[in-house]
Amino acid sequence: MNKKRIIFFTYWLVLLLFLILPYTAIAGVPAAKDLDSVRLKKEELLCQQIQDKIKKNQEIRKTVKTSIQLGYDACAVIKCSIKAGGDLRQVIAGATDAGSTKDVVSRCSLDAGAAAKDVAAILSSVSEPGICYILPEDPEIISGPPVGTNGGFLLSPAGF
Repeated sequence: MNKKRIIFFTYWLVLLLFLILPYTAIAGVPAAKDLDSVRLKKEELLCQQIQDKIKKNQEIRKTVKTSIQLGYDACAVIKCSIKAGGDLRQVIAGATDAGSTKDVVSRCSLDAGAAAKDVAAILSSVSEPGICYILPEDPEIISGPPVGTNGGFLLSPAGF
């Protein structure tokens, strides 16, 4: 009789585990809809902040650059800035300063309603981020190894 009870309780325990574990796994993971709604709320809050800065006539270039660098979607930042009436030149300059490529900036600007001619003119005058060439200075003259040595010292990177 005792062996039957153990089997009975084991059976119910296994059954309960199969019923409870999937529920806890599903309940612990937020749904994709919740993640999208959180993202949309963050973007709405960002748009409100951008609109406030534009109304106060603050430089929108820094706001766009900082927002993109903080991880907000570059296209959303550009669209919000342009739709709120921000200066197109500042918006584009801020986006490119933050590292957005010209194709993304142009696509998002056009989606926000900016004129293609204006966007092209501004993008052609804005330099590409991170691309610059500095002319080299006069090179230092490096003397060879002292006379009488066989090619100098051998250095191993293992010793560093």
